[in-house]
Amino acid sequence: MKLVKEKFVKTEFGGQMVETVKAIDFYLEEKSHTSQWQEPEKYKRLRKDIDRLFAQFEIFKLAVKQFYGVEYHFTRTDDYFGCCTNDGEDFLFRFEREKKVSGKELLKKLEKFEELEAATSKADEAYEAEPENAELEAVFDKAYKEEFHAMEELLNGIVALTNGQIDTETAKKMLFTKSFTPLLESR
Repeated sequence: MKLVKEKFVKTEFGGQMVETVKAIDFYLEEKSHTSQWQEPEKYKRLRKDIDRLFAQFEIFKLAVKQFYGVEYHFTRTDDYFGCCTNDGEDFLFRFEREKKVSGKELLKKLEKFEELEAATSKADEAYEAEPENAELEAVFDKAYKEEFHAMEELLNGIVALTNGQIDTETAKKMLFTKSFTPLLESR
């Protein structure tokens, strides 16, 4: 029987296999942030859940091998996780991870935001000089939307860089008081 990957993952069996792999990755990530010594009960529970999920995955793996003649394995890296053959060439499915943001990337986002902020101010001044000009209003609206989008990206990046220790509202206050540049340069 030929394995059509796109159709396979849409079947009930394939969907359950995908959910099992996602759960394995989630629990492994959770376990990596849990101290065996400070939270022994949580750590034991996570280990037990991971063992159960891997046992469940083995059943899926054997069934796929039996029906399709291909053996897939669970794989997990910093960039992705999923199911692939032993040589890592053929993926049954693969999920990319969100990239972690670095301080240098945030500085670039800050520079972009500041450029767009200046462009928006310029567009606003032009529109205020001629409030009846629909073209200037459209230019201002576009500039404002771009600036707002850049600000959201920057704020989300700050939250991600600090692993949530700085929330969005605090990041916004820092942005408008220019008090986070040292934070970015230290990363």
